[in-house]
Amino acid sequence: MSRDSVAIFMTLIIITSTTPLSNADTHGIPHDTDPYNGYAELVIHDELLPNSNITATWTLNISISEFLGSSELAHPGLGIRQQIDQYLGNNDGNLNQSEVDVFSTYLLNRPWNNSELAGCCILDHEAFEASNVTIIPRPPAPGPIDDLNGSWGWTEIVDLVGQTDGRTNRLIDVPRVGGLIEEVPLTISLPTPYEYRYSAMQDVIDGVPNQFTINRSAVPVASDIRISVGTNMPPNIVANRLGSSTQIALDRSTTYEVNCVDSHLDDTDITWTFSNNDSVVLTSDQSFVSITPSEYNYSHGDVLSAVVQCADHFGSTSQWFENIVIDGVSPTWEASFTAQSTNNGEITIDTSDGIIEIGSEDILEINISALDDSGLDTTIEITSNRTSEWRHVDWNQMFAQSRFPQGDNVNNMNLDIEDRHQSKPATTYTLHLMVVDDAGNSVHNDWIILVLDGAGPTILPDIYSNDVMISAEQPARADETITVNLTNSYDDLDSIYDTRWTFILNQEAYFENQSFSEIKTFEINSLEAGSHWFILMAWDSKDNMDVLSFSIAVQPAPGVNISILNVSYDGNPTVGENLELYVMVENIGGDPAIGRLCSGEICSDYVNVPWATSIGPGVVGISLVIPLDRAGELPLRFEWEGSETQKDNSFIIDTNIIVNPDSGPLQVILGVFLVLAGLAIGARMLWGPGRFED
Repeated sequence: MSRDSVAIFMTLIIITSTTPLSNADTHGIPHDTDPYNGYAELVIHDELLPNSNITATWTLNISISEFLGSSELAHPGLGIRQQIDQYLGNNDGNLNQSEVDVFSTYLLNRPWNNSELAGCCILDHEAFEASNVTIIPRPPAPGPIDDLNGSWGWTEIVDLVGQTDGRTNRLIDVPRVGGLIEEVPLTISLPTPYEYRYSAMQDVIDGVPNQFTINRSAVPVASDIRISVGTNMPPNIVANRLGSSTQIALDRSTTYEVNCVDSHLDDTDITWTFSNNDSVVLTSDQSFVSITPSEYNYSHGDVLSAVVQCADHFGSTSQWFENIVIDGVSPTWEASFTAQSTNNGEITIDTSDGIIEIGSEDILEINISALDDSGLDTTIEITSNRTSEWRHVDWNQMFAQSRFPQGDNVNNMNLDIEDRHQSKPATTYTLHLMVVDDAGNSVHNDWIILVLDGAGPTILPDIYSNDVMISAEQPARADETITVNLTNSYDDLDSIYDTRWTFILNQEAYFENQSFSEIKTFEINSLEAGSHWFILMAWDSKDNMDVLSFSIAVQPAPGVNISILNVSYDGNPTVGENLELYVMVENIGGDPAIGRLCSGEICSDYVNVPWATSIGPGVVGISLVIPLDRAGELPLRFEWEGSETQKDNSFIIDTNIIVNPDSGPLQVILGVFLVLAGLAIGARMLWGPGRFED
């Protein structure tokens, strides 16, 4: 070997003694070429007891495509042949044997002082020490550097010695730092009875509990892969029978389930055994298994024995069992039905024909009792298609109440008038009973609920006044004809033409027991202003009746109709005095007005005269102060203005107020005389007539 070659080789030895081989760039490799092939294996020979010396063997066999170079030489993307020729050889485009031998020596001196740095493993946080290292290099073959059809690599076998700590479970850490040897799978073999327990990176681990393979190249980040191992333990078993009953049914399927829990590498075996008096009748290896006792010659009162066993990779087993009595007798039940009717009280319903007849307005009362010969509870459930949620559940004894109205297929407001006037079939519902005992034996029964016609016709009148439907804005008025239209009315089942009608107006019959065709539209002669009471009564063919009663406010006829209710005054009706008059004015017309009170040329201010309503006339009070300047009857009139056609209206008010003339001093003398006369009469009565005669 030349002096230059030896110098280069020594330089590489210095580099590789501290830096492991790392993954080279695989860019540019043909798709049909595997960049890496081989395997790594760690075989642990001794039991992994606490505080013990452990021996193991590390084996690595790796082959690398010549398209890839070593990252310990410059430009690994050149490929290993060009790297050796350029950096370990003479760069003549050809590998000779001398250059290959230099690279082989480079591989032989791969450092193996520490199992962690060498890419193998760590036991209980401490690296193994190498006691014997064997490396077999496989360098590229001599030849042109462009001939990249081969591979290079090496095989190494290393005897290892490690130490466990004082814990029961062992930890094995496998480095993932991007090293080249991490590109091949690593298989770890454990001595019996030790097994894989857990790893957070279990997705890259497969195999069996005591021999598993780690695919380190599938881990995308630099992180140690930690694995816990320990002595094999039997699998955990979780088994049960679906349902919580204390017995099982003879003729119904009963399902058992089991879940065997062990490490994710352990594919446990399941064995179900079902027996009758120690005679096996059924076995299964499935997680779920169903059995119908009657199909295996069980009888009422027999005991079914169910046993399930979970076995792991090492043959360790766990077991669960159940012995349960078989019930082959169904429960018994009784049911009764009662209708609570508003009109007829309580009515017992005969259901011998399987039909429950109930009025649409009645309440159906359901009484059911159930009994099982085991003495255990029974479950009673009733369901109906009345609604999707209609369901009642109880135990041993049930009492339920519900209405069953006519359904959507009967006459209703959503139908057009012609359709809702036709007859419709009565509504039916289903009622299903299920009674189940503790073992699951069940009995069923079905009834038809026939909804009888229990409601009278629906009365929907439209009321018109002067051909306009009355409303708050368009009220009925006095002296106008009122028309009642019953066309919108309907009966839920009967044709509307099979109904009978009575109308009472203000407590007097307007017509009675008339067919719909005769009165579907009728007129009422004009009504006086005020409130009027309407009562409409209708019967269907089953004599179901409905009543609609309401009042109608009839407003006064349009116009102004003024009259005087009362005239009063305050003062002395004598010439020279002032007299204050009070007049109450009423308006019985439907329109408002303005008016004033006048006496000669003296008038009050205009006041608003309200219109009359159905409640009563419009009333307003007006006052006027009049200076009295002449004797005689006091003249008084009321002037008012209404609508355009009722302007400048007035009428004379007959007051019967006489104004007296002013009498002056004569009145004073007369007043004094009357006072003196009164005193004399009083004295005579007090002392008697004799005193005055003496």
